[in-house]
Amino acid sequence: MRWLPCLLIPLLLAACDGWLWNNPYPAADKGKPIFYTAFTERPKHLDPAQAYSENEYIFLAQIYLPPLQYHYLKRPYSLVPQAASTLPAVRYLDKDNRPLPDDAPAEKVAFSEYEIKLRPGQRYQPHPAFARDAQGRPEYLALKPGDLRDIHALSGFPHTGTREVRAADYVYQIKRLAHPSIHSPIAGLMAEYVVGLKDYAGTLGQAQKAQPDAFLDLNDYPLEGARAVDEHTYRIKVYGKYPQFAYWLAMPFFAPQHHAGLVAGGQRAVLPVGEQPQPAHGAEPQPELFRRELPRRRRAGRSGGRDTGGCGQAVAAD
Repeated sequence: MRWLPCLLIPLLLAACDGWLWNNPYPAADKGKPIFYTAFTERPKHLDPAQAYSENEYIFLAQIYLPPLQYHYLKRPYSLVPQAASTLPAVRYLDKDNRPLPDDAPAEKVAFSEYEIKLRPGQRYQPHPAFARDAQGRPEYLALKPGDLRDIHALSGFPHTGTREVRAADYVYQIKRLAHPSIHSPIAGLMAEYVVGLKDYAGTLGQAQKAQPDAFLDLNDYPLEGARAVDEHTYRIKVYGKYPQFAYWLAMPFFAPQHHAGLVAGGQRAVLPVGEQPQPAHGAEPQPELFRRELPRRRRAGRSGGRDTGGCGQAVAAD
C-alpha cells in the first residue's frame, strides 16, 4: 500500500486551484465583490411600515434612508444624521402650545416637537413614476388598458425619471403607519405618542369602509402630528417628553415613501412596495439599478385602492 500516497498527491494538487470543489456558488462569480449570506426565514414584508424582523432589515437597511442612523463604531451607540442634515431640533411645549425651556420638568411638557431638516440633493432611483413627456407632464398618468399589453414589470416601461426626495415623502410614510390595510406592528405604540395618530387611524378606517374599492389617498387627510414645513423640513409632534423617540427615527418605519400610484382600467392604486421609487444612497441615482425578484413572487395584484402588495401594471406620478 506504499503506492497509495503517490496516487493521492496528484489528486490533492489538482484540487488546490483556489476554488472549492463543493462551492455552491457560480464559478463566474469568482473574484467578484459579492457577499453571500443566509437567512433562516424568508422575509415576509419589505414594506418599511410593516417589516419588523432581522431577516427583513438586512434588505431594508440597504434600500431605505431614515433620517437618522447609528454610529456603530462609537460605544455606546449614538445617533448621527443619515438623510437628515443634522440631528433633529427638539422644542418642548405646554398644553397651550407655548414654548418651554429645554430643562423644563417632564410633568410640565405637554408636547415635544421634532424638526428634521433633510440633506438637499437626495434623489430617487430612476423610476417610471417620474417619467415626463416633452411638455413636462407625467408620461404614464393616463394609460389605457391596451397600453399595458406588453408590460409585465416596471422594467417594461421604456422611460424613467427621478426627482428630489421631499419632506412630504417622510410625512406620507408616517401616515401609512395608520393605514387600515397595512397593519403596521408599531401603529398601536406610535398612536400613543404621535399627536393625532390614533384618531387618524379611525378616520382612515371609516373612509375605507365607506368606499372599500376606492383609492385611499393619504394626502387628502392631514395629520396633526406630522407635517411638512418646506421641501426639506418637516416636524413630528409627540405627546409629553419622550427622548427615546429619536431612536425610532433611525428605523425604516420613518423612511420616505413616495406617493406613486397605479392607473389601470380607470382605477388608481398605490404601487406595491418593492416597485415603489427608492431613494438613491448617493447624491445622484445610478444609471442602472439591478434587482432580482424573490422566488415565487406573487404576480397578480388588486387594482383597487388598498396599499398592501401585489404586482402593479402602470404608474402615475404626482
